[in-house]
Amino acid sequence: MVMKELEFKQLIERYQQGLLSEREKQLLDEWFDAMGQDNVHHLWTTENKLNLKKNILQQIEGKEIKTAAGAELGSVPLRSLPVSWRGSYFRAAYRIAASILLLGTISYFVWQFSGAELSAVQVLQTTATGNINKVLLSDGSIVWLKGNSMLTYPEEFSGNERRHVTLQGEALFEVTKDPSHPFIIQCGELTTTVLGTSFNIKSSEKNIEVVVLTGKVSLTSASDKKGIVVLPNEKAVYNGLKKQLVKVETVKEEKIATVASTEYSMDFDDTRMSEIIRRIEGKFNVEVTMSDPKLGNCMITADFTDQSLDRTFNMISQALGFKYEIDGNQISLRGTGCD
Repeated sequence: MVMKELEFKQLIERYQQGLLSEREKQLLDEWFDAMGQDNVHHLWTTENKLNLKKNILQQIEGKEIKTAAGAELGSVPLRSLPVSWRGSYFRAAYRIAASILLLGTISYFVWQFSGAELSAVQVLQTTATGNINKVLLSDGSIVWLKGNSMLTYPEEFSGNERRHVTLQGEALFEVTKDPSHPFIIQCGELTTTVLGTSFNIKSSEKNIEVVVLTGKVSLTSASDKKGIVVLPNEKAVYNGLKKQLVKVETVKEEKIATVASTEYSMDFDDTRMSEIIRRIEGKFNVEVTMSDPKLGNCMITADFTDQSLDRTFNMISQALGFKYEIDGNQISLRGTGCD
């Protein structure tokens, strides 16, 4: 059974539009099982599959792709493939990519690159099971990418483009406020649109859950263009089988779980500035210098949770009466300290 290139591209388009029937999915499963008898795709390492996946997308879309480390991807070098695979590389490439598509990864890349308004350079971040990776986006937004998840996003949010990212798995978002540029997250069939807020998205095979911590979130789907608006202390659940989007209240324990093992919370009660600065440096990946070391002795009670870096220092400077300057990831504080 052979799948031609055109058929493969059509399959991707139908997959991203959610047009595959259960019967078609079953047939694909059977096709992939039959293909597995070639004893080819299991010889690949994870790196081989990732490189091939990006290479094929580059050929299909004609766009530049970068890894999270910023390295450009060209053709997959044959010397990096298993010896037994080299002779059949070009013949089997699309079959391997189709297998990866079935696992739910290629469709996200194609979806991400399908709009002309998106940046040409995309970045991929993945997180291993049990880990949480912090991702700082170009607009200052922070994403806590949780275990066994994948995030794709433009290297830069530039011009009049929408801030648009794609998520597979689970992540906690702290979105920088920008009323003129909505922040959009595509997670399976669910589209989340915000201006500036914090919330957690968790997707599984059947459901997608959105827990809102601050602000408000607009949710729509392919079958529900009107959608719903979710407020703090509320949770939305999208049932992928029934194509239904409902809203329920969250419990305290659930909210605590969404921020666990992250640096999200910045609530301080009579805390020394030296400790607050340490927490700020860790969360925003910045370095803070003080003109007077005694600034670190000052005590402050405040909640900077869900505040941008600039807003955080603006609040602190008003409380303690010092000045600050932000230059990239370098921040300088000037003022009189405390004994």
